[in-house]
Amino acid sequence: MPDRSSDARRLHAAADFAAAETAYLDALASHPQDTELQHDYAVLLMQTRREEQAITWFERTLAVRASIDSSLALLLCLRATGRIAQARVIAATLVERVPGHAMAWLLKGSLDVIAGAHAAAEPALRRCVQLDPRLGEAWHYLGEALQALQRWQEAIQAYRVSMHYQPAEIFNIALCSERAGLWHEALEGYRRMLRMYPDRANVMVRLAQAEAMCCLFEEEAGTMTRLHQRLTSSSFALAADDHPEAFPLAYLPLANTLRADLLRRHAASIAQRASNHASRRAARRSCSAALRRLRIGYLSADFGEHPVGELIQGVFAAHDRAIVEVYGYSLRSHEGDISRRIRDGMDHFRNLESMPSTGIADLIRHDAPNVLIDLGGYTQGARPEVLALRPAPIQLGWLGFIHGHQAPWLDGLLLDEWMQPASAPWPYEDRVLHLSTTVFPGCPQSPGRMDRKRFGLPKDVPLLASFNTSYKLDEELMRAWVSILQQTPSAWLLICVPEYARVGFLHNWRRFGGPEHLLFGDKLPRAEQADRAASCDLFLDAFRYQVGATAVSSLAAGLPILTRTGDTPLSRSGTSLNCYLGMHELVCADTASYVAKAIQLATKPGALSALRLRLDRALARTDLFNPRRSAADVEAICQRLTRTP
Repeated sequence: MPDRSSDARRLHAAADFAAAETAYLDALASHPQDTELQHDYAVLLMQTRREEQAITWFERTLAVRASIDSSLALLLCLRATGRIAQARVIAATLVERVPGHAMAWLLKGSLDVIAGAHAAAEPALRRCVQLDPRLGEAWHYLGEALQALQRWQEAIQAYRVSMHYQPAEIFNIALCSERAGLWHEALEGYRRMLRMYPDRANVMVRLAQAEAMCCLFEEEAGTMTRLHQRLTSSSFALAADDHPEAFPLAYLPLANTLRADLLRRHAASIAQRASNHASRRAARRSCSAALRRLRIGYLSADFGEHPVGELIQGVFAAHDRAIVEVYGYSLRSHEGDISRRIRDGMDHFRNLESMPSTGIADLIRHDAPNVLIDLGGYTQGARPEVLALRPAPIQLGWLGFIHGHQAPWLDGLLLDEWMQPASAPWPYEDRVLHLSTTVFPGCPQSPGRMDRKRFGLPKDVPLLASFNTSYKLDEELMRAWVSILQQTPSAWLLICVPEYARVGFLHNWRRFGGPEHLLFGDKLPRAEQADRAASCDLFLDAFRYQVGATAVSSLAAGLPILTRTGDTPLSRSGTSLNCYLGMHELVCADTASYVAKAIQLATKPGALSALRLRLDRALARTDLFNPRRSAADVEAICQRLTRTP
């Protein structure tokens, strides 16, 4: 039989892959131990996207002789097929053998990033670009690592280098600019990206989020109209890698069916990433509560100065230790009083910031909690892929992402009867578990002291306020506020939106004919904010995304909250608190009644004072600020879910 190896390589070089494969197989039949032939044939398999077959041939080659090229190609195939754990072991060995090989460092760093080991990835990728600064892929993965470590400016610098090789990096630059609070830079970046890729849903969602943050109501509406048109077009299909971020979907205006589909798509991409990390091992079923205490684990990136941390800080210590053992899994390091209170309230606290997702899942699986409660959902810093790896037999979502998740790894979402009434539509696949009280936990808080002079607030006038951040506001809400002030000429409105949103806010305020009785306030430390809230008369809640942690602290300061109930959990959070307190008169069914109620309270002498007295009595007869309330609620649900049949 003639030697076909030369023919195979010639055909391979000419990209005649079918003919080359036949020639390779003929040659290998005659020379089955020829490792160079094995390597070349494996490369052909890799080039034709048959990585699983290529892996077998590369491993066969490497079993006979060490080869840098075969090792690198094997790592590329393992990365492409999601065999990340195996690839990381090989990559760690390879960089020890060839410490001066840039590609080896690139593969090690990229595999660390994919595994979620971002702190380990950074030095590997910096070594790579030091050896060969022209490797654009290395700059991209370095940007990913720095972004995950929340070093936004450094990430932007890395992405800018990578952008010389891949213009689409402008999207990542915009995202890091957003995280760094550089919203106008983020806006420009998303707009540039959308000009390059006009059909990308993920870019449209991010752009709409940035427009919402800057109170650009008309621009946001235009972007969302464009998104709706794309998603409902019969000739349009999302690209395979187009996964819009979930958090903005919870409040941006979009049909529920479209929102549910996009959330399902987002969850599927997370599940795929999780399956790439490692094979899932079943979580151990715990033994009966009669034999030991119920183990409840809490997973969060926000065990510190964050709205979730502020709300839940007292719950862990409030659990009944006769029946519960508490585990805390922290995805981000925090300092300060809140973080110390949270750590002290747990039986076991794990700081897992630098650990990859698979390692976190394995550690949780080893601890064997009966129930794992995720407090992050799809918010910044959360790691839903840990939940997707199924480290616990029962997994629940609570507090961080108050919305449908479409997450097959969750066995239930903890909501309440006002935030998601049993009779209300629920277009999501997640199972709703109703708490017996409001979804928001509380802890003892100082009531605040009224002092308008200290904050530069006008004396002897009805002072209305909103402490909602800018992206929670929308055109309908602003028109309602304008109507309220136009009909209560003595009233003033205090708004606390960030500096970057004020130009957009004022543009729309004047466009709608808003009066001059408008004040802007900056963010304050908690104690000072309590005093400022106590100095106001009525909190005007937002519509599409209502107040949460700020509502609890405002109520503690004696500030009543006027709400308009909506059709999503986030648009009913103020409703939840008012109904729990029995302040039903502050829950309005529509915008017209919201406006009318605000005018009534602001114009009738003594109405606001009487309302504050009613609120004081409601707070006195309920346990809104008692963390044991929520701890007992969670215990009851966990016991019910883990009860042996």
